[in-house]
Amino acid sequence: MSHSGHTGTGTGTGTISTFPSLGTRISLSGYVGTIRYVGEVHGTSGIWFGVEWDDPSRGKHDGIKGGKRYFSCLSTSAGSFIRPLPSVQYGKTFLSALIDKYVEQFHGSDTQETVILGSSNGAIQVEAVNLDKIRGKFSDLERLREISLDKENVSGADPPGEIRKKCPNVKGLDLSYSLISSWDVIALIAIELPSLERLGLNNNRLRPLSNMKLRTNAFLHLTELQLNGTLMAWQAIVDIVALVPNLKHLEAGYNRLQSLTLHYPGPMKLAPTIINLDCNQLSDWAETCQALLPFQKLDRLILSSNSFKSIPFPTESHDPLGLTHLSLSSTGISEWSSIDSLNLWCPQLESLSLNRTPLLTDSQMSRVWQQIVIARLPRLRTLDGTSISQRQRIDAELFYLSRIARESYSSDAARGADHPRWVELCEAHGTPDITSVTKDEDNKLKNHLIEIKASLSAVSPPPSAPEALKLTKPVKVLPSAPLRILRLKLLKLFKSPRGAECDLWIRMADGNLTPLGDIAAADDDKEIDWWLENGSEVVIYVKE
Repeated sequence: MSHSGHTGTGTGTGTISTFPSLGTRISLSGYVGTIRYVGEVHGTSGIWFGVEWDDPSRGKHDGIKGGKRYFSCLSTSAGSFIRPLPSVQYGKTFLSALIDKYVEQFHGSDTQETVILGSSNGAIQVEAVNLDKIRGKFSDLERLREISLDKENVSGADPPGEIRKKCPNVKGLDLSYSLISSWDVIALIAIELPSLERLGLNNNRLRPLSNMKLRTNAFLHLTELQLNGTLMAWQAIVDIVALVPNLKHLEAGYNRLQSLTLHYPGPMKLAPTIINLDCNQLSDWAETCQALLPFQKLDRLILSSNSFKSIPFPTESHDPLGLTHLSLSSTGISEWSSIDSLNLWCPQLESLSLNRTPLLTDSQMSRVWQQIVIARLPRLRTLDGTSISQRQRIDAELFYLSRIARESYSSDAARGADHPRWVELCEAHGTPDITSVTKDEDNKLKNHLIEIKASLSAVSPPPSAPEALKLTKPVKVLPSAPLRILRLKLLKLFKSPRGAECDLWIRMADGNLTPLGDIAAADDDKEIDWWLENGSEVVIYVKE
């Protein structure tokens, strides 16, 4: 027999007079979960709680015991049965948690106390006067602008007016990892904080908002909302976003989202300008773009660590996104045609992140991928955090033209189909002589490259004597590329571990070595020919 229990959940850590209702959030030994079943279990006596744990490693099954299903879990190993013991925590109200964390209790009327200095390991004790006066000053909750109650077991709101009376000036609130079980409780707390602008609800499990009276005025001033790790469906997320008219920044990462399907009868206009959807499981680019069209002011989109493998060319009737910044880091993008199609999906794109994608690890393209991306995206100003100068853009486009010219095509139309900017770039820089480029390797690209001699040092700082260095190798680079590109080339040239860092030195005319660039001073964004010219010698030391 299954019992839904009563609505009361009690407070504190003791036993409760009635069994909790299904959906109640609990904490036990540091693990947080949701009660999915209350009742008897075949072959045992007494009442059990069937719990779906937020951390699946805490569980043992998905709600099936002895071949019988008692409840269901999203993960096959997230469920277990526990007894309703006193150690089970059911949480506390917002103000109880706030006072427990931010208000130190008064010690009484004594005016003098002995205080042990924390850094002295008990060796130094001092007499302090009027500490209660100081405590009173710090316990003035009206002064609070930012409140962090993550992992403080908040489970409920307080009577109307109490929260507003205690802390009316709060602008930022973090209720992540709480025991709150529904959006109704979130709304009851938020409506008491009239200045609230930032709300963190990461890693909660929240039932939909059901109180219609709270829908229109609970989140009026909210501009930032964090819903990472809540496992909310996209439809549920958008239902909430539609209630936040001034929302600018939405975070919804780590939610296992496989699609962004929506079911709405008519057009919507949603407010956010920044959306972070990193670490989900999105794979359909066209569907994702279609689902984001209601976000008409969307400017920055983070799709890092999703499952995209390619970006198809859009249909003629597609609606482009107005993005200026896009992150596709750690995705499976591996086709260069995806960059060309990206230019059609996001024609205003100015900033792009592509690090840790297959495009960058392609052995044939790893040294030149930056130039190819820059040339294919005409409005791009920043690539993986590095600014693109006008000179770099011209060099990249010339390099791209020469590379296309060396490829064999049956017709100009076929060449233009593979490289949509071919005609545009030829008009800007002149059409390369395809025959001579194919036969003559001394083309425009070769003329732009400079050759640098690189040596590896086993110590830092390196010895000045050239014979003390080893593995001297030549490396060719575009002088207009940023210094950070040279660092990456040298690390790869000397087969350094992935993610390694290095220091560089340049050999001066007198034979001595002097440090080359300073990462802390943003020198890595300066062009290589700020320091180097053809024939320069650099020494690299790879940090352990």
